[in-house]
Amino acid sequence: MEIWITEERKEAIAIRYMIHCKNQKSRKFLSVCRKYVCSDILQDAFELTYDRMRRYEGRWHLERQLCFPDYVFLESQDGEKLARELARIPEIRELVTNRNFLIPLPPEEEAFLWNLCGTSHHLGMSRGYIQEGRTYVTEGPLRGKEQLIRRIDRHKRIAQLEMPRACEYTEYLIAAKRSYGEGGQGVKAAEGFRGLQIGLEIVAKN
Repeated sequence: MEIWITEERKEAIAIRYMIHCKNQKSRKFLSVCRKYVCSDILQDAFELTYDRMRRYEGRWHLERQLCFPDYVFLESQDGEKLARELARIPEIRELVTNRNFLIPLPPEEEAFLWNLCGTSHHLGMSRGYIQEGRTYVTEGPLRGKEQLIRRIDRHKRIAQLEMPRACEYTEYLIAAKRSYGEGGQGVKAAEGFRGLQIGLEIVAKN
């Protein structure tokens, strides 16, 4: 298995990386990492989740969903060692896309995501109201961050946020196209890491 890594940030703290798994293989990937990768190399491995409301059986239900399906985030102080550890584990070959991409999460995106979810790796429901065309969030991770909202689907109780784009993403997408061609699975994975949706219930509008 080949692992491609962009030039990583030189910091004394753990760097967060992202990696794309095959369809519905991310949970298994996390299990394998936690079982076989030394904690000195891999400080943490997780998925980002969010709460949303869905209506069925005549009432609304609170559900936990993945922010980025099939993406796993890894924390390590040494990306090269982490890449080698992943490459030596036979099970990993069956869990990731044909060519594995391990890149540091760009600083702009990292700040954006962790400003929202902190260390919990989870985004709870936000609630608010719309007055004279302006959105006000009264509770939840979007409180005070209304400027991040690009679109609201009141029926589905979802807000769409636009994530910042950084140079690492561009390099990732170019390398994916080089490996897979314009329409390959790796390209779709890279292009899928664009926006973010989060639960937002608008309780009033006037």
